[in-house]
Amino acid sequence: MSALAIAATAAVGSSAGPTGSADAEPERPNVVLVTLDDARVDDMRFMPNVQRLVKGPGAVFPNAFLSDPLCVPARASILTGQYAHNHGVRHVEYPAGSYRKWIETGADQSTLPLWLQQSGYHTVMLGKYLNGYEGYSRERFGSGNAQKDPGWSSWKASVRTYDYQGLAIRHRPGTFRAYTGRYATHVINDLAAGVVRNQASSLKPFFLWVSHLAPHHGSPHEADDPAKLPTPYVFKRDRGTFAHLGNVTSPAFDEADVSDKPSTIRRFARIDKNLAAQIKETRQQRVESLQAVDRGVGRLVGALRETGQLRNTFFILTSDNGYSLGEHRRPHGKVLPYREAQTTPLYIRGPGIPADRVVRQQVSMSIDMAPTVLSMAKVRPPRELDGVSLYNMIRDPGPSTRPLLLETWNPDGTPLYSGLRGPRYQYVEYPGTGEVELYDLRRDPHQLRSLHADPDYLTTRIQLAARLAVTRACVGSDCR
Repeated sequence: MSALAIAATAAVGSSAGPTGSADAEPERPNVVLVTLDDARVDDMRFMPNVQRLVKGPGAVFPNAFLSDPLCVPARASILTGQYAHNHGVRHVEYPAGSYRKWIETGADQSTLPLWLQQSGYHTVMLGKYLNGYEGYSRERFGSGNAQKDPGWSSWKASVRTYDYQGLAIRHRPGTFRAYTGRYATHVINDLAAGVVRNQASSLKPFFLWVSHLAPHHGSPHEADDPAKLPTPYVFKRDRGTFAHLGNVTSPAFDEADVSDKPSTIRRFARIDKNLAAQIKETRQQRVESLQAVDRGVGRLVGALRETGQLRNTFFILTSDNGYSLGEHRRPHGKVLPYREAQTTPLYIRGPGIPADRVVRQQVSMSIDMAPTVLSMAKVRPPRELDGVSLYNMIRDPGPSTRPLLLETWNPDGTPLYSGLRGPRYQYVEYPGTGEVELYDLRRDPHQLRSLHADPDYLTTRIQLAARLAVTRACVGSDCR
C-alpha cells in the first residue's frame, strides 16, 4: 500500500472489515514484535545480538517517543493504534486503567491481532500482557482458566509475571503450566523459538508478540539488591558481569538546579554518595537481566533463519517506555515527560528495509505500531487510527514536523499532564497544579532549563498552548 493509503485510514468506514487473505498473498510476511519492559535506549548497546541481528540489518529510530510512558496505556496503544484519550485505558491501576478497564471500555473488541486474524494471520501472544490481567482472571475464572482476548489464535499470556523464578502460563489452546524454578526469560525464549518452528510448515503467515518482563523489577530478592530501589532478578550466569558499569553520564543526572521544574521534581534532594551507589547497582542489574533477552533474540532470529522464514519476516524490537536513573535527581521511575522515560529503543528489520537505515523523524512507538504492522501485512483496519506507518516512513521519510501528543493520568482518572513534543519544542501543562514546562530541545535536549517564564518565548508558549488545546482531544488524521 502507498504511504498515502496507509496514512489516510479515514477512507475506511467504521463498518468496513479488514481486507486481504493468505490465499491471495502467498508471500504475505510474518511479523515478530519483541517488547521489553522499562528498557532505556542506552541499554541497547549492551545487547550484542540486538545490535548485530536487528539494528544492523535494519532501521533504527533514534527519535522514538511514548505519548504516555507507562506500561498499560502504551501497550493498549500498540494494540489499538490510538492515543490513550481515545482507547480509554489510562493507567496501570483501576479505575483509570489496568486490564479490567481494558475489558470494560470494550477496547479489546477491535484490535491489531483481531484485524490480522480476520485477514488470515495466525496470531500469538506470549509473555506479559496488560497489568491486572492475572488478578482479573484469577477472580473471575481462576488462574488455571485465565481467559484470552479476542483475536489471538494462540494465547500464552503470563501469570505470576513478576516472579522471575515462578512464571506460569495458561496456554490456550493447551493447559495451565507453572514453570517454577526456571528463569522466566528463558521460558519465554524457548516458547518463542517453538512458535517459529511450529509455524514453518503452516500456510498461514503469523504475527508473534514476544513480551518480556526484563529489565523491569521483580522477585526473588537478591542479597546485593539496593535497599531503596527496585531491581530485576538476574540469572546466575549473568550476575556481576556488568559490575564495571557506572552511572549514566547524562548532564541531567543529579541536576544541580531544579528551581525551574514542577513541584514533583523540586521535592527531590541532591543524590548523595550512598544513593548514587544504589542507582549504579540498579543500572548494573537491569543491564544484566537483559543478557538473557539478548540470547533469546539470537535464538529467535536463528530459528527464523534455520526454518527459511527470515527473508519473509519483519522483526521489530522496542520497549513499552524508558526509565529514570538519577536524571533530574529522580532515582528511578517513568511516567514524567523527560527524555529518559519518554524515549524508547526502536529497531525494525525485514524485507525491503535497507541495512543501517536511520530514520530521524519523530515517531511514536505506541500509536504508530499498529499502523506499521498493518502496512507490513497489507491489511486495512476497520477504523481510522491515530498513528502512521513506520514501514512507509522507512522508505519515504517525508517531513519532520509532526508533533506528538503527551498525556498521562493519575490512578483516579484525573489528568496529570498533557503536552506537545515537536521537532524543536516540548510544552507541558499540569492541570492539577497549574504548572507549565517549555523546553527548546534543539538547544537543550536534556531539558535542563524550562523557558516557560522567559519573556522571549512568550509567543511560542501561547502558540503551543493553543495547539495543545485542540490536539489533546484529537482523533485519527487530526492527530497527525
